[in-house]
Amino acid sequence: MSDNPSDNRLFLLYDSSFDDMDAEGCPGFGFVLLFNEADVGQFSAGKNPTCPAVSMLFTDHADGSISGDLLGWAHLDADVFQQYPLGQFLTLMEQAAQVAVNAFRQVGQVPDKLVALNLPDDDLIQFDVQFNDLQLKDKQSEVLLAQQLMAGRPYLDS
Repeated sequence: MSDNPSDNRLFLLYDSSFDDMDAEGCPGFGFVLLFNEADVGQFSAGKNPTCPAVSMLFTDHADGSISGDLLGWAHLDADVFQQYPLGQFLTLMEQAAQVAVNAFRQVGQVPDKLVALNLPDDDLIQFDVQFNDLQLKDKQSEVLLAQQLMAGRPYLDS
């Protein structure tokens, strides 16, 4: 990995076409993982990606637990899949599911994009949570949301 932080970014885009309900009737949210910003610009929700991608489903279970499931891989022969061991995908997916579902719980809206940045110690992944059209009523709501999102990140201690 290079020292340029932008080279370590991964992009998870919300794709409602993957949304599903699990057997308990709990909400699930589909995300597609892309590996560079150029691919993000080419991506269309609901269509098979023309670039290397991983599709995932994050579920908010009735008991309060959160899970992430791999749904499929696009262009499995791409070089990028040689660079990332499966364990890295599972760690990313687990942490991204926590972030996305906690954000949904706080504001009632699924984030449109999560930008993941691998931190130098490799044990932590930092997420930039982006909503395209989230409307908060005032500045105090924004501060409260930020505090709640931070409080909803238990994996930072693990």
